Amino acid sequence: MIKMKALGKRLVTAVAVGLLSVAMGVSAFAATRLDKVSDAYWDDTNITVARWDEVEDATQYEIYLYRNESKVGEAKTKKTYLNLEKKMTTSGEYTFKVRALGKGRSTSNGYWSAESDVTYISEDYAELIKNGGYIDTEHSGPGAKTGGSTTQTSSQAGVVLSAGWQQDANGWWYRNEDGTYPSNGWWQDPSTIIWYYLDEQGYMKTGWINDNEKRYYCDLSSGAMLTGEQTIDGTIFVFDESGVLLAE
Repeated sequence: MIKMKALGKRLVTAVAVGLLSVAMGVSAFAATRLDKVSDAYWDDTNITVARWDEVEDATQYEIYLYRNESKVGEAKTKKTYLNLEKKMTTSGEYTFKVRALGKGRSTSNGYWSAESDVTYISEDYAELIKNGGYIDTEHSGPGAKTGGSTTQTSSQAGVVLSAGWQQDANGWWYRNEDGTYPSNGWWQDPSTIIWYYLDEQGYMKTGWINDNEKRYYCDLSSGAMLTGEQTIDGTIFVFDESGVLLAE
């Protein structure tokens, strides 16, 4: 009887040790959950580019895109940004959220980030994306409905082709190689050395220009600043070499 009790005790102990070993083994191989993405936001210079903070040990990231609070797309990337314009061809308010993906047994997927702020896609802009238009990094001013600046911080996107003169419904403007555009004053075309006057939104102004208490005239068809003797509306005017109107 005593031997049976001793045997039973040893069996219980063995089972307990075995269970503890299994538990320790499971614990040892449990995947570590990756950190939650701390910030998800739209790029300052391109409203269709999603960006987020890097998560250590992430192999890639999974992104869910929403329009008007309904999921409309998803994607994966190894980078900490992604241009989602091909999934943004319908007007509306867009947000996204992102999570870091792990390596399987060693790291598990992180929690989803909070949703990003809203970026708005207008009907015109959505149509431009559908037609393969190139996104203007300024978001506004030339190429868009509303005005902007060379700092690339405004809220509406437009369409450009390449560096050089561009025309849209609002007029002519010039796109630099880096995507910025000159604005708010006199500007000299680097290829022709001709002077033009651009308004605060970057659009070419023509006709009479009043600047610093001096008068200039820019050709109605080309926008070029005139110099020398010119006949305007049947009247002869004389401008000096810098384009300033001499005594009328």
